[in-house]
Amino acid sequence: MKQAEHDQGRRRFLRLAGISVAVVPVAGAALRSAPAAADQPRLSEDDPTAQALGYVHDAADVDSDRYPRFEEGQLCSNCNLITGDKDAEWVGCGIFPGKLVNANGWCSAWVPKR
Repeated sequence: MKQAEHDQGRRRFLRLAGISVAVVPVAGAALRSAPAAADQPRLSEDDPTAQALGYVHDAADVDSDRYPRFEEGQLCSNCNLITGDKDAEWVGCGIFPGKLVNANGWCSAWVPKR
């Protein structure tokens, strides 16, 4: 390798390292400022995705004729797709990102915990 090519490679590396050092604190601040689960809106039963999946805030209200796969005891709180505090009244869900679902709710995407 020629000395000029070696110097250019070193300059590129130092430039990239400098940019990386500057970006890390900014990225960390952005992650810390992400909304907490409590700050997220609650999913409305009128939401188009919620309606498409038959979401209800209370599993006792599931239309079992429309959703014959539903079984007593299936709740958002015992679904494998929930995120966050499993004991909270309102929890995050992988199906409804950025919104909270009622722990006593249900939708047709329900998956048993493993």
